[in-house]
Amino acid sequence: MHPLRKLLNYAAAYRSDFQKAALYSVLNKFFDILPEVLIGAAVDVVVKGDQSFLAKHVLGGLGITSTWEQLLALGAFNVLVWGGESLFQYLYEVQWRQLAQNLQHDLRLDTYRHVQRLDMAYFENQRTGNLMAILNDDINQMERFLNGGANQIIQVLCSSVLVSAVFFAMQPGIAVMALLPVPLILFGAFWFQKRLAPRYAEVREAAGDVGARLNNNLLGLATIKAFATENLEAQHISDASNRYRQSNKGAIRVSAAITPVIRMAILAGFTATLLYGGWLTLHDQLAVGAFSVLVFLTQRLLWPMTSLADVADMYQRSMAAIERAMGLLDTPISIAYEGKHFAKESVRGEIRFENLQFSYASAGDTPARLIAALMQRKAPSPWREIRCFADIGPAAGMLIFS
Repeated sequence: MHPLRKLLNYAAAYRSDFQKAALYSVLNKFFDILPEVLIGAAVDVVVKGDQSFLAKHVLGGLGITSTWEQLLALGAFNVLVWGGESLFQYLYEVQWRQLAQNLQHDLRLDTYRHVQRLDMAYFENQRTGNLMAILNDDINQMERFLNGGANQIIQVLCSSVLVSAVFFAMQPGIAVMALLPVPLILFGAFWFQKRLAPRYAEVREAAGDVGARLNNNLLGLATIKAFATENLEAQHISDASNRYRQSNKGAIRVSAAITPVIRMAILAGFTATLLYGGWLTLHDQLAVGAFSVLVFLTQRLLWPMTSLADVADMYQRSMAAIERAMGLLDTPISIAYEGKHFAKESVRGEIRFENLQFSYASAGDTPARLIAALMQRKAPSPWREIRCFADIGPAAGMLIFS
């Protein structure tokens, strides 16, 4: 299952919060693109006066036809537009950040509780620093994605849909030319995304290794000093940090190329709109105000797609982090913690051990029994002991009850 789907399934309780945050992001983008339309309307009013589009089709019915009155009406509407944009920006930022904080808290707490219930054999194959990196760094990366990345994705999609609708309503020919680079931009973004995914997974693993070594060395600092191995351990840290640096270098080389490639595709769309729209305007096939709107909106349509570089970068980092966190949360628990509950009044103080076995898994996945079986009964009397002998090796254990 895709990491994002895992996260959404985990966050099912916050579905309404996701919907509110997404709605605020969409409304913010709607108000965000209106100023460019108002610029075109203002140019049209100044050029055509009482014959403008607003005077004929919008404000004329209200008795507003003079150039100055139309500009005053546009100014008042502009205040409302900017106020709406600011309001919904505040709302979506609060909603996304609160959602990110709540999910970060829940995921970290649930993952930690899950780790506590895992059997000790699991920890023999895990480094503490790696677990720390998952519980801290990876979950923090998920929080950063919800803080900004999710809103960016929604706004880029919303901007593309709304601006495209305006283009097709005003001049379908220019709309087609402006949208021609979009498939190339999307193809480039996803092409880079596929190459970033394994690199960021490698980066997260390397980060976990650095954290593990630092944690172990700091906990064992007294031993390092006792054996005078400071230089050796510093070299180990250097090697782990260098692997992390090299992993990041591979990701940086790919992520740094995204924006320049996308910018060149945007250049093609903007140039086509500028030249073709200008030609139509010179031949009186397109109004000056409409041409102004289309020129401004071409940038609003294509330029936000440059943020796909940052979005794809953050997205891949976050998906790698979420995959590790969810993988830890999905680790099966082999110990059954649910048992029978007895009232204290019914307890007689008697303990029974019947067919109890202890073993370690061998290389062939066949358990090598350490203690064959234990059948004993301990009555409630002070200081009884049960001595347990192993099948293999010289080991012997002792259990003393009081």
